[in-house]
Amino acid sequence: MKLNNTSEKPLYFQLKQVLKEDILRGKYKPGEKLPPESEICKAYGVSRITSRRAITDLVQEGILYSMQGKGTFVKELKEKRELISVGGFSELTTASGKQPSSQILSSQIIQAPEDLSGKFRIAMGDPVLKLHRLLFVEEKLPFIIETSFFPLNHFPDLEKYIGAPSTYQILKEKYGVEFSRSQKTLEVVSASEYEANLFQCDLGFPLFSIEKLTYDRQSRPIHFSQSLYMTNRVVFNIDVDNDI
Repeated sequence: MKLNNTSEKPLYFQLKQVLKEDILRGKYKPGEKLPPESEICKAYGVSRITSRRAITDLVQEGILYSMQGKGTFVKELKEKRELISVGGFSELTTASGKQPSSQILSSQIIQAPEDLSGKFRIAMGDPVLKLHRLLFVEEKLPFIIETSFFPLNHFPDLEKYIGAPSTYQILKEKYGVEFSRSQKTLEVVSASEYEANLFQCDLGFPLFSIEKLTYDRQSRPIHFSQSLYMTNRVVFNIDVDNDI
């Protein structure tokens, strides 16, 4: 599609509007990389300066985002997550009408170090299942890098049942767990080389880091996790009842 050189509207503005329409029509889908600048110039009959100005404006408007050395992408709609919730990843994802999946990176039984023995109120050296996974929404790019810990004194042989996305469902069905509450700590950290490779993002990209300690109905701490999210892919809601 060629732009109108005789229009009062600048070419960069016309190109910006056309690209917006193409995104809305699904020509360029969320998460998809835009064609190289040379192809955009040829397709729309504009100069590199015009193309660059239109794309820069769309980045500033939050419609596109650029990753150094990788190109420019259509920004995805952010997944919504309740910050104050007890449910696990699969339950929250399914409740939003989407399909969860997971990839186990490692699963091992470790001896509880001092920090985990304190969290779980168990003796140092007691067996703990350490589960390192990638969690996906609709089988797209990894949504969460998660490392979870479960005290095996409470859940003997739990490692034999791990495989499905929902470990919480396993705890409910196999061990009769009823979840009551969780404590969470959120901070922003920078992606390490390892995390950047998994997320396919730039080294140092800002990530949300959430530590969660979950309790059952008997007030036993039964699950501790460390989860990393790309800040451009999630927004957290806080729903607080006010009885005052």
